[in-house]
Amino acid sequence: MLVAKWFVFLGAMVWVSASMACRTPDPPSALPLSEKIPASIQLPTPQTEHLAPLREADPQIQLVFEHLEATSPEHITLYFVLQVDNSRSSPASLEISQYQLTMNGLPQHEGVVRIIDLPGEDHLAVGALSSARFPLGLLVDVSTCLGLEEAVFDTYQARFEVDIVCTFVLGEGPSTTQVSAEAVFPRIRAPKLTVTTIAVNQGELINTRVKVGFRIDNPNTFPVELASLAYEFYGDEYFWAAGMDPMVRHIPAQGSIQTQVLMVMNFIDMNRKLLEDVLAAKRVYYRFTGEAAVLTTIAYLPRFSLDFNLAGNSVVMK
Repeated sequence: MLVAKWFVFLGAMVWVSASMACRTPDPPSALPLSEKIPASIQLPTPQTEHLAPLREADPQIQLVFEHLEATSPEHITLYFVLQVDNSRSSPASLEISQYQLTMNGLPQHEGVVRIIDLPGEDHLAVGALSSARFPLGLLVDVSTCLGLEEAVFDTYQARFEVDIVCTFVLGEGPSTTQVSAEAVFPRIRAPKLTVTTIAVNQGELINTRVKVGFRIDNPNTFPVELASLAYEFYGDEYFWAAGMDPMVRHIPAQGSIQTQVLMVMNFIDMNRKLLEDVLAAKRVYYRFTGEAAVLTTIAYLPRFSLDFNLAGNSVVMK
């Protein structure tokens, strides 16, 4: 009986010991957040991020050379087109802030060239999400272009640069775009006339024939023709004769020809002494003025007028 109680007591002790060994320890008491994190470490403060609106692309602008025209070898008009593609959701106004023309590598300054107004466009404007084309003309006075007058070359190489300022009705401020285009075209130079001989021959009592010989030099790399010649001729400051010669003279490229104009002096209303002076003259101070029509093979200037005013001393041949 005593042994049985002893085993019961021993079993109870074993059960208590096992229960205490398997018990999960209590968690430590919670500490304030400020005591758990060192003072040197700061947690980021949550913020709301403000995203900037996306910037719309600037209009795409191109300058394209189209063609040229001329009224003389010196006065040339270059025609361009501004092509504008406006991808913005706002209409845009365009303004040419400045421009520069370079001729054969030489920059030309204000006064030498100018932009001309073309009909059909009061101002440069393009709608939102749309495209437009604007004609642009550039007038060039080649005779005043710096460094070109005496230069030796046969082709013009023109580079035109334009700064365009776009202002938008809505959205961001103005934007500036520089565009350029090049034009290459043949140079046209006027033929040169030179008086070579003057011959006087009295054919009738009141009529005297005068033959004026002259040379025509063609400095161009293409042939030209002298189609007509209207003239006035003065000898020793006296009027001798005037007329129109419907001549057709072909002058080869970079070549020259000799030709002459036959004039008739009518002294019926002139001083008799003038006739005697003309017939007795051995030398004469002449002035040969007028206008010639010149034909070319160049599309932008197929015909032009050549004014001439030639003066000098010449032996009078009989």
